[in-house]
Amino acid sequence: EARALKAYVERAEGSGSAKFRRLARDLKDGKEVSFDDILGSAKPWMRQVAPVMDRIRKVNEAKWVDARVSEWTRNYTLTAAQRNELRGHFKKRSEENAEKINEVINSDQSGFVEFVQATENDWRDFEETNNLMEGFLEGEELEQFQEERLAQRVEAVQEEADRKLGRLDEIVTLSDEQQAELFRVMARGSEDYRPEVNPQDYRGATSPLDRMARDAAINSALTPVQRKSLDEYRENQLREVAEQWDRYQLAPPKDFDLLEGDIF
Repeated sequence: EARALKAYVERAEGSGSAKFRRLARDLKDGKEVSFDDILGSAKPWMRQVAPVMDRIRKVNEAKWVDARVSEWTRNYTLTAAQRNELRGHFKKRSEENAEKINEVINSDQSGFVEFVQATENDWRDFEETNNLMEGFLEGEELEQFQEERLAQRVEAVQEEADRKLGRLDEIVTLSDEQQAELFRVMARGSEDYRPEVNPQDYRGATSPLDRMARDAAINSALTPVQRKSLDEYRENQLREVAEQWDRYQLAPPKDFDLLEGDIF
């Protein structure tokens, strides 16, 4: 009987409801908890409702795919087989991304950061779809499609570069010459940037920059006083984040630094 009672307690302690109760007690007692703890307590419920959420996802995505395929059919000459291939492509991407989320939910070791990263894999990524469409089209229609996609990318890169440059200017007050130089740096540092992208008034090198290379280029364009102001701003940002965690009595999840956004 003692062994049976011990086994029962161990099962209860390992259940999702027991984890949730412990988390609730810790919160009530003012103990520090992390988003990993919160996600862990929610996983049993998430697993139970996963089939319902999957049905909702499929309905919503089917509507979006129909709208996208219909739009492209109006603008370009697509056969029934090509339309079906597009639908199949979107469905495959959707299922791949849904599987990533399910793997996180069904794992007892996964944390909050992994959950966020899985949900960031947007099934509406057009990169591979563009290649598929370019294989369908030819002549003027192909040129039109490529020009439209390039124009969208140029607009996205320019908007991001302008936004980040404006943020940097608020921090360190840039000269006109620095703004012209660093606009090119911000453009090349955009995730949407490609060598063929040429935002308005863009001149200079065309190779993409990762964040480390971009930040190095920014620092080299700043004066010592400006670099000091930027370093102080970064330190203040880190301190404010730490204070917020303390204020809410929360501990950052493991690998939280992977989610830290760009300061600009």
